[in-house]
Amino acid sequence: MSEEYEYRSEVEELEQRSATAARLFDVRRIIGGLFVIYAIIVLIAGFTASDADVKKASGININLWTGWCMLAVGLLFLLWMKLRPLSAPGAAPKPEAGPEGGPGAGTEAGPGGPGAGGPGTGEG
Repeated sequence: MSEEYEYRSEVEELEQRSATAARLFDVRRIIGGLFVIYAIIVLIAGFTASDADVKKASGININLWTGWCMLAVGLLFLLWMKLRPLSAPGAAPKPEAGPEGGPGAGTEAGPGGPGAGGPGTGEG
């Protein structure tokens, strides 16, 4: 019984580390961060653009507009990550009952149980 307990505690620890790593390397964080960094660079280029650069783009400071749009997209990705954080893989609640029975054992209907309503049963 002690080996099973040690095994379970190791598995739980590894799951916790995996969830932490998944949150750390969330793609939304990477994409949002890169957009924000590049937006700052492009905005600086837009603020320091010469009249000749603006004239080349038909009078539109394209670096300034692109920088603001990139900044908005990057901040939206970071906001999305903050509002909808990743859940740990396999974080769904696990039933306590094992194959040998226990609390709640036998109360769930299986594929052919009551109310299955499959084809040819006349239900549904």
